[in-house]
Amino acid sequence: MTHLYRILAVTVILLPLLGPTTCAAQKKTRSKLRALAVVELPSSARVGKDMELPSSARLRAIAIFQNGEYLDATIYRMNPMPMALEPGTVYDVLQSGDSLGLLSIESVSKAKDDWLAAGRWKSSTSQLAAKQAESAPVQVSLPGGNDERPRLKRSESSPAAPQPAPTPTPAATPAAAEAAPPAAQAKPGAPSAPDDIDPSQSDPDRPELRRRAATSVSSTPATQVERKRESVRTVVSAHAPAEEGASLAAPVLKKRGHVELQFLAAISDASPYDARSYKFPWIAAEQQRLTTAVEKQAQAELATYAGKSSQVLVPGSFTSSVQAFDLDYDNDAELVLTAKCALRKKLSTAKAAPLNAYITYVVHEESTGDLHKLFSEITDDDHLDVIGRMELVDAVDADGDGHAELLFRLLGASTQSFELYRAGRDQLWKLFEGAETEKN
Repeated sequence: MTHLYRILAVTVILLPLLGPTTCAAQKKTRSKLRALAVVELPSSARVGKDMELPSSARLRAIAIFQNGEYLDATIYRMNPMPMALEPGTVYDVLQSGDSLGLLSIESVSKAKDDWLAAGRWKSSTSQLAAKQAESAPVQVSLPGGNDERPRLKRSESSPAAPQPAPTPTPAATPAAAEAAPPAAQAKPGAPSAPDDIDPSQSDPDRPELRRRAATSVSSTPATQVERKRESVRTVVSAHAPAEEGASLAAPVLKKRGHVELQFLAAISDASPYDARSYKFPWIAAEQQRLTTAVEKQAQAELATYAGKSSQVLVPGSFTSSVQAFDLDYDNDAELVLTAKCALRKKLSTAKAAPLNAYITYVVHEESTGDLHKLFSEITDDDHLDVIGRMELVDAVDADGDGHAELLFRLLGASTQSFELYRAGRDQLWKLFEGAETEKN
């Protein structure tokens, strides 16, 4: 009995020590380097796994996650363009965590301090079709009625020409070695180095995002230095006049004019990762119940905001969009509402021009079914320079830990920026705020 008590005592002492180690092992390690971007495309473009990316689509770098912190991707390792937009970098374009396709950067443009990129698009449907074609079994027809071995069909138009015998290379004489230029007299055992050496290849600490795989071509592939030189020539200012006689190695980004845009999140990570959907799987009845509840809370917030300036909500002017996510894979929904509503002075006539107000409202559904407010931000047309209007871009895993964050686009009167938030149990925590640029 004494021996049993000792075993139990040792177990009680060791459990607190083993617990944190077990929990740490179960938590997924974050990526060391991960780039977050958005793809801008016209609002009329159809989005899906078989989508065709329009030529006017642009990729905008947002943030770099490195060693546990978020950095501004528009200025991170600028040489001469941000590292996140270097030609050859591959981005996985996502919708609520689901992969829609891959975008490989090929050309970059800069207008003032605004960097944009375009590239080659390959949808998820086309990637799947290519994989199925590669894995399809090859049909081999055997000659009927005999046991002859199958043979590949050969061209009978002309016989293969015999290969000439290699010409022996004469041994180098001391006189020939002395006549050779100094560059050709390499020391024994020292590897010969080409003239175009990329200094970044000798830097073991240089980070690298997901790069496009090399493909076999008929001509000699360009070196990394040559690719960088070509990419420098593709960086063209939209406001600076072109130099006389200058030529572009790649097509520049075409102007798209002023159009309404929609945004898709994109991730580039050199390490492999699992793509998962962060949409909350609600049924129609549950969607109706939760949407009605969160809209009621948001309208109460708007009414309080309007009352502070002796205004009221214009009946019938409330329009909203509600999206539901499961950001932490715990089967509890996070609801994000963005809405617009007209306000009018209490004593004003019906003909008076109303003031547009905007709200972004985020709640967490408790296990009891109640909605707990995490975040509320309200502004109006007269205060956009002070408090911008927030538009939800998407839920995206920005740090590679398997949990999603909320990416918003913040719109001022003439500017825009992007902000990243993490949902806690009681509130949203701002993780990153990008620099302001001119609104398109």
